[in-house]
Amino acid sequence: FQAMNSLSLFTLLALAAVALSCKCKEQTAKESFCNAHWVSHLKIKLRVSKQPVPGDETRRGLNNIRYAVEHLEVFKKPANLTSLPDEIYTPSEPPACGLILDVGKEYLLAGRVAPGGTLSTVICGQVRPDDTREELFENVLEWKKVSTSFPPKIKEMKC
Repeated sequence: FQAMNSLSLFTLLALAAVALSCKCKEQTAKESFCNAHWVSHLKIKLRVSKQPVPGDETRRGLNNIRYAVEHLEVFKKPANLTSLPDEIYTPSEPPACGLILDVGKEYLLAGRVAPGGTLSTVICGQVRPDDTREELFENVLEWKKVSTSFPPKIKEMKC
């Protein structure tokens, strides 16, 4: 009976983990690019936890991670911005699809611009090569893993 209870508890916890995990719709590189407000090759300079998102009422009271970044090459930005802000926010809760990025590393990231001009990003909707290996789906693309042929393709994308 003890083994049965342990198995039931394990199964329940496994189902809860799956139900609460981040789920992304598979999309092509062009779909991701066109749905994004911004796409940038950037370097993470600083990570700070437990941050409110300025001007975003939908995330008020929830924990977020704020990244200070340096944009090395911007592939897409809203026409009303001359440059992208050097701070990006992402949810810290795994079910909300937040990103855990390493300080000092470079990434190819995509995201949205909130009405107040704040940049945000989540795991879903990242621009990845269409011929990508399965392990890169629902994963962020570290710049050193970007093939040299991909950035020119991004620059040619039209929405």
